[in-house]
Amino acid sequence: MSCIDQLNDDVKISLFSSVYLKNYFLWIGSGFSYNFGFGSWEAVLEKISEKIEYPLELDVKNPLKAAELLCSYSKQEKGFDEIKFNSLVAESLLDLKKDSVEPDWVRRFRAFSPNMIVTTNWDNQLETIYDDLVNVVVRKDKAPQVSNTGKNLFKIHGDVGRPSSIVVTQSQYFSFQREDTYLNRKIYTLFSEASPIFLGYSLTDPNIGFLYDEVYAHLGEEKPPAFMVVHPTVEDKVLEESKLLFKDKNIHIIKAEIGGFLEDLSNEFREYKKSGKRFFAEHANIEARLKEIVGLIIGKKTISQDDVLKRFNNRDSRQQAVKAFVEILSNQLLYIEFGGKLLAPENRMSYREIDQIVNSIISMVNEDGYPDQQVRESFYASVMKLCAKSDGVWNFYSTKQPFYNILRISPGVESSVYSERISHIIEVLRWSGKDKLGKCWDTWDVFCKQIDWVSDSDIEGILTEMEKEDKSFYRSSDREWLTKLKECKNINVDQKTRIDSVIEI
Repeated sequence: MSCIDQLNDDVKISLFSSVYLKNYFLWIGSGFSYNFGFGSWEAVLEKISEKIEYPLELDVKNPLKAAELLCSYSKQEKGFDEIKFNSLVAESLLDLKKDSVEPDWVRRFRAFSPNMIVTTNWDNQLETIYDDLVNVVVRKDKAPQVSNTGKNLFKIHGDVGRPSSIVVTQSQYFSFQREDTYLNRKIYTLFSEASPIFLGYSLTDPNIGFLYDEVYAHLGEEKPPAFMVVHPTVEDKVLEESKLLFKDKNIHIIKAEIGGFLEDLSNEFREYKKSGKRFFAEHANIEARLKEIVGLIIGKKTISQDDVLKRFNNRDSRQQAVKAFVEILSNQLLYIEFGGKLLAPENRMSYREIDQIVNSIISMVNEDGYPDQQVRESFYASVMKLCAKSDGVWNFYSTKQPFYNILRISPGVESSVYSERISHIIEVLRWSGKDKLGKCWDTWDVFCKQIDWVSDSDIEGILTEMEKEDKSFYRSSDREWLTKLKECKNINVDQKTRIDSVIEI
């Protein structure tokens, strides 16, 4: 069973949505570093106790108090100051590190990591994982800088290389709470705006509880949900108490090892990305308008350019709508989510409905272009799949509309579907003809009326096919449509000459 199944369906969707929209940050605790050979917090305290020859029995189950006692003893009996004690803490942490220990989930963790990572750990394990390509902000930095493009690592309890920044004793924790620093304000903002995912950690830390409770007091239920991955060895009593404690704070617990959590999340997230729930979460701000357009299509209304542009009346909304409509074309099951029906056995929309969506996309693209090259290529590929590879393409009664849409898209030579589309156009034109038995009049009519949609690169591709293999590809029946092609406004003199050369064979 997937560990994600410990969450109810609504909470699952919240987790997947946060990850898909990149609206989450990681909070990394000491249990994370333990997987890389670092000692436990209790082991570090015991190591310090040995080094300073602490004479009393140390209760490491209360680490804050234990650290406070060790610090007080080192000051009174060994002449330490706070920085020297913190240096001893850092030294003891590194002394306990085991070499060549690395879990098999590091690559998956690196891929999963967002641009904001918070840690209470002092070690440099996260910097190593990110190959030192992460922007690090440490407590007490005088001029912290945050990257707007790459990853940021916030070390709120200090760094092993800067002993003065380390938070370890009870007094230092209380001091940290009172600080009005950039880091505290940043953490507050993160909690307010994004979902934290806790790894190797629990909310027993008083600083985290302090910050989290403050956010909760201001935002209440409006605060994004939090997710805490706790190790499977956690006692049932502790787990149930934590669930009870966190339930009203919108914190959801997942009992799993870090590697198991990352693997299960990856597998389930893959399915979520294909789902309507993900689609509507991504396009929530234009969902109503998308439904209006699709509703008109389902109601067999003809969608005009004004219908589309008045609903999506600026560049941002149009580009988002283009992305949404292209995805509907590429994933026809989404059409069902809008109340539409698909034709059996191909599970596709009717050619009329495909045409209306293509028309809506082109209306917006003509105004503001495509959001990016990936959306453009997906659009071309979807039209090719629906209008060149489905059964109705070669049906005399239905072939007009799919060929119309094949002509109206204009993938350049760099497109993965360029050659495939050229071959299809040639095949359809060889099947087309006016008043000829066995030929399709409708596709011939589309070709003649929309001949100016054929671009210069389309003509070049057609001629390249016709001229290959010593022009053996050419058939005498190609003469009529090639002659007609010379009327296209996009053809140049050289291309006309080459057509004449081909048809004179």
